[in-house]
Amino acid sequence: MSVVNRRDEYEDNFALTKYTLPVIWQMANVIPGGFFIYKENENRELIYASQKVLEIYGCETLDEFKELTGFTFRGMVHPADFNRIQESIDDQIDSVDGDSNDYVVYRIVRKDGEVRWVDDYGHFSHSPEYGDVYYVFISDITETKKLEESNHEYHDEIDKIENYIEDISDNVNDPDKLKSTIDELKASIAELRSKIK
Repeated sequence: MSVVNRRDEYEDNFALTKYTLPVIWQMANVIPGGFFIYKENENRELIYASQKVLEIYGCETLDEFKELTGFTFRGMVHPADFNRIQESIDDQIDSVDGDSNDYVVYRIVRKDGEVRWVDDYGHFSHSPEYGDVYYVFISDITETKKLEESNHEYHDEIDKIENYIEDISDNVNDPDKLKSTIDELKASIAELRSKIK
């Protein structure tokens, strides 16, 4: 796979400057979800984070958010997820088949210590004033992830029950095995019922 030169390939007409930044601040206050901008350099320092980003991280003030994250993109991402998602972002942006956009899902750690999930839509751009930057939209998808995990657990339980039914059919002529399988099936159903409540 070839690699594109980000700056040459994705330089667009919207340049982040000290004049456009106030417009971005105003727009970020009326859009759903969080919005932030960070520099694409070794430290990945933030240039801007909207109030909604602070809320996602459980912070009331920008100072709290800076203390929590170091005001860097790396500091915003759960430490166990950072290398994986950074590699994914780089692969998406640098691919000749890609474009200037990326999408990743990762965990964060809020100020209160709670671990949450966010999805992240980023756009790479070059600004003569700020250098290489990412514009990023994030939203909290924790409840969706919990529902997905719950559905996965239910599917696993259904698979177990189907296997028990198959075992019952196979052991209909062996009363001891049949009773054992039925007892396991009853226990599995009871466990499933307890999860539904």
